[in-house]
Parts: sequence; structure tokens; C-alpha cells
Amino acid sequence: MRILVVCLAIAATVLACNTTTAVTASERAALQQHEDLWAQRSFHSYVFDYSETQLSTSYNVRITVQNDTVTNVVDQQTGQPPSVPRTWPSIDALFNEADFAVRQGGVSLEYNDQYGYLTLFSIQSNNPGGQFLARVSNLQPLP
Repeated sequence: MRILVVCLAIAATVLACNTTTAVTASERAALQQHEDLWAQRSFHSYVFDYSETQLSTSYNVRITVQNDTVTNVVDQQTGQPPSVPRTWPSIDALFNEADFAVRQGGVSLEYNDQYGYLTLFSIQSNNPGGQFLARVSNLQPLP
């Protein structure tokens, strides 16, 4: 009997800790609408500022994308490439991550009105790596 009580207590705790909220149909539609707007842009080379926080790690970089491929990343504080090697997202990659995260729930998204790209991408507690927050700003098309 004690084992059953312990198992029920553990199950109740796990269920109570799941604070994710479902993403509504209108939020999914907004993501698709903005992704479609981004796909209609007339340029495929651009630069943007990208900040990301996850757990105790924060990045603040300037990303250059040429023909939809990330070609350069510079740390905003040092003016040098980031000291930690990792993959950096293009706007298309951020949309791919958002598409996946929306299916999991517990996501907050904001968009640029002109081009449709994500300006805020936040995943709350449903992310195994902890809360994730990314911001995109100062996007400039390149010739």
C-alpha cells in the first residue's frame, strides 16, 4: 500500500509541475502567416542582432546570412567570433524551431510587421534544457 501511495504522490507531483499551456489555433495560424510573409521577401542575404538566454548561458551576437546560409557570427561585446563553437540560426532555422516548439505548447512568439520574422521566441518550462529566450532585432537586407 505504501508503494502505491508513493507512486501516486510522484505522479501527482509530475503532473503538477507540467505548467505548459497549449498553443491556440490562432497562435499557430499567426506563426504560419508570418512564416509565409517571411517567405515572400525579395532578399536572401541579411544581417541581424541575435540574443539568446538558456539556463545560465547568454549570447549577444550579430549574424550574417548570405543566400540563406549563416556565413559570419560576431560577439557584440568583443567584436570577435564567439568563444564557444556552436551552430547559429538563420531566420528560417528559427521558424523551424518555432514550428516544432508550437506543437509542444508553452511558447510565446512575437513578429516583425514588415517582413514577418520572429522578434521574440520564448519557450517556457516544457523545454528539457530549461527556459529559452531568443530575440531578433536590427535585421537589414544585404545587397
